[in-house]
Amino acid sequence: MNQAIVPSFFNFIDDKRFYKLVRFFLFGYALTAIAFPDAGELFRALFLALSVPLLVTHRHFLKKDVFFWIFVGIMAIQGLSWLNSTIHLPQLANHYPHFDRLAKLFIFIPIGLILQGNNKASITTLVLFAIGIFIACVTQSDFRHQLELAFQLRRVDFGLKNAQFTSMFAGTVVLVCFGLFFAIKPTKISFTMKSVLSLLLVIALSFSVVLAIVSQSRQVWLAIGAVMFMLPLILMLSGVIKSKKSVFFSYSIIVLLFLSISQSDYIQQRALKEQSVLAKIVSGNLDNIPMTSIGIRINSWLDASKSIAEHPILGLGENGIKHVITSSDKLMALKNSTSGSLKDLAHLHSNHIELLVAYGIIGFSLVLALYILPCIKAYKGYKAGMTPQWTLILALCFYLFWFIINGFETFNSRSYGVFSFVVISGVVYSLTQVKRLKRDNN
Repeated sequence: MNQAIVPSFFNFIDDKRFYKLVRFFLFGYALTAIAFPDAGELFRALFLALSVPLLVTHRHFLKKDVFFWIFVGIMAIQGLSWLNSTIHLPQLANHYPHFDRLAKLFIFIPIGLILQGNNKASITTLVLFAIGIFIACVTQSDFRHQLELAFQLRRVDFGLKNAQFTSMFAGTVVLVCFGLFFAIKPTKISFTMKSVLSLLLVIALSFSVVLAIVSQSRQVWLAIGAVMFMLPLILMLSGVIKSKKSVFFSYSIIVLLFLSISQSDYIQQRALKEQSVLAKIVSGNLDNIPMTSIGIRINSWLDASKSIAEHPILGLGENGIKHVITSSDKLMALKNSTSGSLKDLAHLHSNHIELLVAYGIIGFSLVLALYILPCIKAYKGYKAGMTPQWTLILALCFYLFWFIINGFETFNSRSYGVFSFVVISGVVYSLTQVKRLKRDNN
């Protein structure tokens, strides 16, 4: 009886209806995670629970998958870093290693397995992700009041935790909309429908750009600027631009655009707000950096550099971050003299720095591979005629953007950041790695 049940169970797992069911929960998660957190948690739990059998049915594929082995390496380094903390920081070390801190980044693997390299399902996931962010701006705030503040050139966050996360979401949706422009072009639909979809994307992209501007996070401005600067090369790699002359023309437009933007008083006031602090940093006067927004970051990184130098390979586990803060006279003075979020300061304003402190060079390198390898896989897949052009464009833009903003904030350690990362990465993984699996099987 048991022998009959097991095959029938796995036959059900391989049935298209099962994938449609789990995709429904994935779509629900993408749509509601930010706008309706309780519903999002339910959809996430159901999606993950139903994804577990796929790790068994796809075990032969996963054994050959580089991202699965990165996951194994991440688990190992978290255990080794914790062990190192019990030796060097016994007073702060946890009683056991906490693997979820980095493990949650790998939710993109079950997302990719569920999407199964399906272009339509992948696009649907991204569209719902973007719609969910827009809905969240309305449901999580007094939307009308936030708009009034934005028109007054005040910094706003639309209720999305804080303005840093609002900017992060806005920048991510900008890239999603841009990537989806190239997904519409090859579709076999009428010209009218393509025009309507393109118009909707223009509206969504425009709103996202405005949202990124009014939320005033400089690291997002820097990241979007970097993506724009690299865009001609990205479009050349993806076959959109085919001549050097077009690349030169594109850069001419971008330079003019940058010059135009730089003349805006609104942009200048925010971008140059801490010019005196930057002058001290450039001059090398690092002992007297005031505890402004930029100054807190620089002082945090300087203090962290001591811990990194002492434990460069394995780090000191996740509580090494707490050790850096409690050992810093400047950071502790700031915590004790202020109220609000700074009083509860518990991070180092850079995911890269935190990785080096907690998990050393090995941990940092493994996470860095999650940014680089998807781009390489997408490029190779595109050249082989397997990966859609729009996926390559999205991958190159998103991972450059994500690397830069995580240099100044800890998005990869926060639920909103993890959500964005796993949804975008899951789509890229699906249309590169998982699509290859289906082709090889056929």
